[in-house]
Amino acid sequence: MRLMGLLVVLGVCCAATMVATSDTESLESAPAAQSMYKAVEVVGVLLAAEEMYKAADVSWYSGRLRVDEVPASSDPKVGQVLGVEYPAPASEKAPQAGDQTRASVTQQPVSKGQAPVWVAREALTVLGRGDFVRPGEGALIDLGSPKARILVKMFAPLHTECHRKTADLLKEFAAREQERVRVQIFDMVTPAGRDEMRREGLRCATVLVNNRYVFTLVEEEGSREVALNHRPNAAGSSYCSEDVIAVVEQEIRRLYPE
Repeated sequence: MRLMGLLVVLGVCCAATMVATSDTESLESAPAAQSMYKAVEVVGVLLAAEEMYKAADVSWYSGRLRVDEVPASSDPKVGQVLGVEYPAPASEKAPQAGDQTRASVTQQPVSKGQAPVWVAREALTVLGRGDFVRPGEGALIDLGSPKARILVKMFAPLHTECHRKTADLLKEFAAREQERVRVQIFDMVTPAGRDEMRREGLRCATVLVNNRYVFTLVEEEGSREVALNHRPNAAGSSYCSEDVIAVVEQEIRRLYPE
């Protein structure tokens, strides 16, 4: 009986110690947990997106978000790719791959071994087209390495002289920069060209450099904005053919700093 009583006392003491230890660990981990699961505002580009399910008037999507901007000393970090889930009103077009977005995201608790998931409780704000490499299909001309960090996609009616000049300059440039630049030229009057334009959400002649067509060119005389769409080389045009090459050269300096 004395032995039995001793075992009972020891068991109670062990249980009390475990509870105390568990409580201590919980208290010690609480700040870390609060920090991990607080909302963080990030600016990033969606690399992939697909609809998961609909609930009432809201559709939920999952995707991958590359972080471009985030508050200092915060997680996640710039350059990190997050698994994200986000809502979008069913009546509106949801953010898609290639969109640069702003979102307030919170990391969700997951089981050990599972990839972290970040959730945006509010709809993502689309800021414009983001820096994104997405090769097209059905290009009339395709030059350069598939591994190049810079992808130029030109959409234009190639029978017009002003657009032919841009295409000729791009072909010459691609021949010089075969490893760092890939050039795809689409004739927008062909079915393949129109299909790729619809995929890109374009309605007029445009030159995309890593998914974007609006750039700030930094030159000796100062900075100026160019929009690589519509008709070039004419009075009132937002760019000339040489501006396309200047933009690509500027992007080479940014993406190949070595």
